[in-house]
Amino acid sequence: MKKTSRREFMQLSGAAVAGSALLARTPAVWASNSSAAVAVEPPLSVFEYGQVQLLPGLFREQFDRNHDVYLHLDEDAMLKPFRQREGMPAPGPDMGGWYDNADDFSPPENFHAFIPGHSFGQYLSGLARAYAVTGSQATQEKVHRLVRAFGETVEPSGKFYRGYHLPAYTYDKTSCGLIDAHEFAKCPDALDVHWRATQAALPYLPEKALSRAEQRARPHAMVADTWDETYTLPENFFLAYRRSGRKEYRDLAVRFIEQDYFGPLADGQNVLPGEHAYSHVNALSSAMQSYLVLGDEKYLRAAKNGLQFVHEQSFATGGWGPDEAFVPPGKGLLDASLGTTHASFETPCGAYGHFKITRYLLRTTRDSRYGDSMERVLYNTIAGAHPVMPDGTSFYYSDYNNSAKKVHYKDKWPCCSGTYPQLAADYGISSYYKSNDGIYVNLFLPSRVAWSQNGTQVTLTQNTEYPHAQTTQLALSMPKPEIFTMYVRIPAWAGAKTRVSVNGGRTDPAIEPGKFAAVQRSWKDGDRVEIEFEMPLRLEAIDNEDQNNVALVQGPLALFAVSEVPARISKSQLMAATRVSQSSDDWTARAGSGVLTFRPFAKIMDEEYRLYLRTEA
Repeated sequence: MKKTSRREFMQLSGAAVAGSALLARTPAVWASNSSAAVAVEPPLSVFEYGQVQLLPGLFREQFDRNHDVYLHLDEDAMLKPFRQREGMPAPGPDMGGWYDNADDFSPPENFHAFIPGHSFGQYLSGLARAYAVTGSQATQEKVHRLVRAFGETVEPSGKFYRGYHLPAYTYDKTSCGLIDAHEFAKCPDALDVHWRATQAALPYLPEKALSRAEQRARPHAMVADTWDETYTLPENFFLAYRRSGRKEYRDLAVRFIEQDYFGPLADGQNVLPGEHAYSHVNALSSAMQSYLVLGDEKYLRAAKNGLQFVHEQSFATGGWGPDEAFVPPGKGLLDASLGTTHASFETPCGAYGHFKITRYLLRTTRDSRYGDSMERVLYNTIAGAHPVMPDGTSFYYSDYNNSAKKVHYKDKWPCCSGTYPQLAADYGISSYYKSNDGIYVNLFLPSRVAWSQNGTQVTLTQNTEYPHAQTTQLALSMPKPEIFTMYVRIPAWAGAKTRVSVNGGRTDPAIEPGKFAAVQRSWKDGDRVEIEFEMPLRLEAIDNEDQNNVALVQGPLALFAVSEVPARISKSQLMAATRVSQSSDDWTARAGSGVLTFRPFAKIMDEEYRLYLRTEA
């Protein structure tokens, strides 16, 4: 990696400031119904948020609870750090935790006031998406009020960012929130506020994306100043360009593409070890926007290879990044982490980033294995997260330690309190995708999607208790018949007895695990599709270096031991596990003279649990 000398840094910084000054003199004229040029249109498109509705069940409960908590947040409290740092009257209570504006932050002992106002943009984004899902007028009005009030705190000098530890980190989240407020909550002034907020932040951003190693090598007041995430900026800069048509955003996106990250990944080099896990997975979404807008396949290769390297060091749950870092492969360090840390996977943040990159790649490649990856993270990590409480008490880490328990994070309003409402709003748009010739069914959630097929309004309703039950049913409602193809994801783990039937009769498409099954026909009102999955048990080793430390997995579900683990257990005993009853989520396996009980992550509450079991060689 080429190091930048201090003289070069000062020259580039001067150029960057001059560039920001030029932007500041440019009037904010937004394109109307902009169609900013993009090089690649993925073959699959996402539905609008309002086209997909979650039906009653766990994930609808998560969405509703998040929506309620953030809808009722005190608006003065949300805006307080911005008003304080701008020297404006700042009524209302402090939010607490990371969010406050104070001067007592002192890592690693004290993380109070770590990043004042850091997650405001994510709360705004989550609310905007929730409005798009529900049409709630109160939610839309709150988004509009917050944008107007935040806009009053934005002034050209960017006083907010003076002495701020992570300017790119917070600006990026604010950028997302304002883009979403415009796109999904129809906020008329959000893009103008975004433009001014961008000008305010630019003087505090470096000349290019900096790795954490580069930040450490430059002068810094304290260690937190080396944790900024400039390498995630291109995604939202490209989105701002696509939503507004302003070429300046495209230029900024290109400026912050981290070539020293994407270049090696595109060439098949695993440069993840030692890097901060969530932010570097999140940066893969910037690679995808770079590919879609610029058309350079290098960025597609970087995203695909990067996620493959993540998969190669994921836990059986789909989670990754013990202690928020990737480990060098081939050294048994994933196994070693089970005895050294309780911070195994940064759950809401990691799941949000994982959903984003798998959604990009699935839309672009139509490879169902990205849906498999999304599904694994859905059921084994975020499905079991404790809810965010109104006071900011949040779930942060999934724990896969040999002695594990679910706990809340020690500080109020951490990063995961921002990604959780965004992720919950995205469950619906992650479940189905539209193609020119029909619809792709990706996730098996109780839900309903409506769209126009060849001018005919079609509604598909999915009723299921998957993965507790091994079936899902899809029912069509439409005023007249239409010919199209329904593509159903067949997970790579699916057994040979997996079947797809239409109106009770077997279909003839090839059922191949790890592929979408294509059912093409003239569909009519009342047609029903049923998928029956064979969900075999299997054992997954923690890593290649220790094939005897294994997790028990059934279909998409990792099963966690919730009873005392015997001193000796064999793989054959684990593979003989059976479900307690059809109505139960628990499984049991004979182990010596006792019985070992297993439970999915979503069903674990306060009991101790263990994911990996050491078996006899």
